[in-house]
Amino acid sequence: MIQFLQYVGCGILWIASAVLTIVKKNPIGIIILAVMHAAELFIIGMKTGIEYGKKRVYSIVMCMTFGFTWWLPLKKQMEAETFTDADFVRTDHDFTMPDTGVQN
Repeated sequence: MIQFLQYVGCGILWIASAVLTIVKKNPIGIIILAVMHAAELFIIGMKTGIEYGKKRVYSIVMCMTFGFTWWLPLKKQMEAETFTDADFVRTDHDFTMPDTGVQN
């Protein structure tokens, strides 16, 4: 839900910038948003997207549209789900299938 609200906020910023450009003939809002998102894209957005299995075009579109509200939650989610070698070590409490005696 929070990410949805962040996306809505970004959409409002883009729309407000477009209105400012059209009505006031002042493109500063769109220029600032485009420069900020492009910088994010080249610094961290593309790397984060590709690292976590997103396609290059998808990463470009999402980062240029939503900026850090796209890549930061993705990075946090993927870091929380990252497995280590310790996750694959067998312990005495692991569940194993009982031997049924059926052979293939």
